[in-house]
Amino acid sequence: MDYVPKYFKSYELVSRAVYEEFKRNARLPQIWQLFDPRILDVGDRIRKRYGKMVANTWWWKGGKHQQRGFRAPGCKVGARWSQHRFGRAEDLVPTECTVEEIRLDIIRKGEDFHWITCVEEGVSWLHVDCRNYQGLLIVYP
Repeated sequence: MDYVPKYFKSYELVSRAVYEEFKRNARLPQIWQLFDPRILDVGDRIRKRYGKMVANTWWWKGGKHQQRGFRAPGCKVGARWSQHRFGRAEDLVPTECTVEEIRLDIIRKGEDFHWITCVEEGVSWLHVDCRNYQGLLIVYP
């Protein structure tokens, strides 16, 4: 069975093009199969614990962000082998606390974060992923 997030809608984690393709083919419920269930669980745990988060914003008028979750093969944003391309990463922007507060909690390895194996430092958003890595990798842009 698919893991369906409790605190995110699909349009928050996929681009407009991906969303429209699944919608056009009457496959919206299957859109979650693009993701590793661990990263969906991570997103839910972070949003539940820290409150409102912004990911992709294209759904709302004036929203420009489309690549903060799954990145389709033809996407020109980010690294070629980014974890986003495998459905294992999210870029979140908290609105009720700071990014640094969440990063520090993850580094301290609270039980809510057992799936997170990588965080990115030095950026204004929270990048988390669940790549195949033992421990916690901290990367810089």
